[in-house]
Amino acid sequence: MNPALAPYPPAIRRAALVIAALLAVLIGYYSLIPPGDAPASQISDKIRHFAAYAGLAVPVAMWIGPGRLAAVLVAAAYGAGLEIAQAFAGTGREGSLADALANTLGAGAGFLLVWFIARTRAR
Repeated sequence: MNPALAPYPPAIRRAALVIAALLAVLIGYYSLIPPGDAPASQISDKIRHFAAYAGLAVPVAMWIGPGRLAAVLVAAAYGAGLEIAQAFAGTGREGSLADALANTLGAGAGFLLVWFIARTRAR
C-alpha cells in the first residue's frame, strides 16, 4: 500500500470522527436556524459555505483515510442534504444550488489538504 494512503492510527481516526460529528452538528444548526438568529457576518455567503465544508472535510478525510474520495462525497452529501432541508424547514431559508456547489468545492479543498499532507508525511 502506498504509505501516503495508509489510514491514520486508530486514536487519530476516533478523534477525527468526534471532531467531524461536532462540526456537522454546528454546521447543521447554523444552516437550519432562521436567518435573523444567526450572527451577522461581513464575509460572503459562498466563502462561508466553502470554509465550513473545507473544515468539515478535513476530519472526515482523516477518519475515512487520506486519498479516499468518499470523504468528499460524505461532506458534499451532508451539505446537499442541508440545502434540501433548508427548502422544507420553514425557517425562512432557501435551498440553493450555488450554496451546494460552494459546499462541494470546500469539501474537495479540505480533502486535497489532507491528501497533500499525507503525501508529504510519507516521504
